[in-house]
Amino acid sequence: MLKTYAVVVTPQNHPPALIGPFIAESNAKRYAGRIAAFESRRTTSEVEAFVAVAHPGREYLDPRVPTDPWTLGRLIDQEEDQDVFPSLYARLHAQLGGDVAEDVWSRATGWGGNETSGREQLLASAEDWRTQRLGAALALKRIAVELWNDGMENVQDIRRATGLSRTTVYEALRGAGIDPAARDAEQ
Repeated sequence: MLKTYAVVVTPQNHPPALIGPFIAESNAKRYAGRIAAFESRRTTSEVEAFVAVAHPGREYLDPRVPTDPWTLGRLIDQEEDQDVFPSLYARLHAQLGGDVAEDVWSRATGWGGNETSGREQLLASAEDWRTQRLGAALALKRIAVELWNDGMENVQDIRRATGLSRTTVYEALRGAGIDPAARDAEQ
């Protein structure tokens, strides 16, 4: 089975927060380092974050905060009067890094000025979402290959688990040097 990872954030005055899942342990470690450093500065108390193996039954905060101004603005409004830990800005900072997070946050809150038109912002938002979609598709293809290698040699089961089309599952398997038809011929 494909191993996924979670970041466990343990502040002093809040219950631990689980963020994930992450497919790559290196991404989870980078995220943990960024969020611990940011929240330690923000709360002026020690905040630890470490990587653990994710468990499917648990509830996790999504590590991917939307970066388009309208969606992020709505989330900011929803969390405004809540004591959420880690903060939405901390998660955005961990996701994008400091400079980019500051720019995205400024556009979402209206403090970024009016240097770009609404159409330009929408086009930039579309580009962000397209990039995220492509990244998700690649990750799902890797998961399909891992599922096959882990013994799930039924394309329909892999298709249901990943949400990929049958054609895309076959394409991913063949791209990894696996011929699903050869298994069918052996049986």
